[in-house]
Amino acid sequence: MKVAFIGVGHWHAAEFYLPALLRRDVEIVAISDTEQEAVDRIAGEFSLACPGYTDYRKLLDEVAPDIVWASAPHDEMSELAAELMSREQPFHMEKPMGLDADVLEPIAARAEQKSLFTSVALVSRYYGVVQRLREMREAGELGVPMHYYYRLLAGAPERYIDAHCPWMLDPAKSGGGPLFNFGPHIIDLFIYLVDDIGEVTARWNYGLRHALIEDHTSLMMVGRNTGAIGVGEISYTIPRGYERCFSVTTDRLHIGGDVGIGDLLLRDGETEPISGMNGLEVYDHYVGETLNAFATGGTPIATIHDMVPVLRVMNAAADSAAEESTVTL
Repeated sequence: MKVAFIGVGHWHAAEFYLPALLRRDVEIVAISDTEQEAVDRIAGEFSLACPGYTDYRKLLDEVAPDIVWASAPHDEMSELAAELMSREQPFHMEKPMGLDADVLEPIAARAEQKSLFTSVALVSRYYGVVQRLREMREAGELGVPMHYYYRLLAGAPERYIDAHCPWMLDPAKSGGGPLFNFGPHIIDLFIYLVDDIGEVTARWNYGLRHALIEDHTSLMMVGRNTGAIGVGEISYTIPRGYERCFSVTTDRLHIGGDVGIGDLLLRDGETEPISGMNGLEVYDHYVGETLNAFATGGTPIATIHDMVPVLRVMNAAADSAAEESTVTL
């Protein structure tokens, strides 16, 4: 399979995607980034002998990949997605796929009309607990949801400067701090497991670094159909690494603790242990599953269509925090 990688300067490229792609039976046929330094650095780091470009449109004019692995600063993602869609080029893209759901929505609609293969990295769907709860929801066994909680705290954002992505600290380019970085995972799992979101209240805090991007966002979501309450906590407030805590409560069950593994507590007294992936290993799995879905005509774990409602809630959360109000969707 021939893969072109657009946006190799994105921090996910070197940390997750290129190592995972190179472990598979694929050929990297071209790479690009708007910065020549990034093209040269990544080519050297991964011993890539393929052509390198600073204009992804020229890459697409001159190279015919089977699938494109696409990343970009957040404010450039929707334009890149639109270009790939217009060329009917199958692609993966890193979240959040843009800064504005109203811009992304018609691109997603056209991709769906064309039956174009698109995959977006909502990788939290692969965690063991999440997969079991999704199975139960689809089988009608989850019960009536009452409460959802997902805390995802991360280390200092200065690491993105070390990763050659200083734009992550510029809200004009990134959209914001942890809300636009990790927020998609928090919001997507509420939609994926619990309910569509009808109401959003968010607050953010700049007290740790007093920077242009927020240090912490607290998010409350209300299910459109169930009234279930979802709470998300997203931040750059721990010294290093990641801290995750996850729980779902329904009238039939409760599970809390690790988003990867845990004990499902049923209200009839039974306990079901759940195993599966956790941590960052989901990215390697995502790459393999996405390539397999494309090769076999299957459906990836999430598509551009799934990203639209997530981004819409992110926009609502940013409005809510800025205005100190509740936003109804």
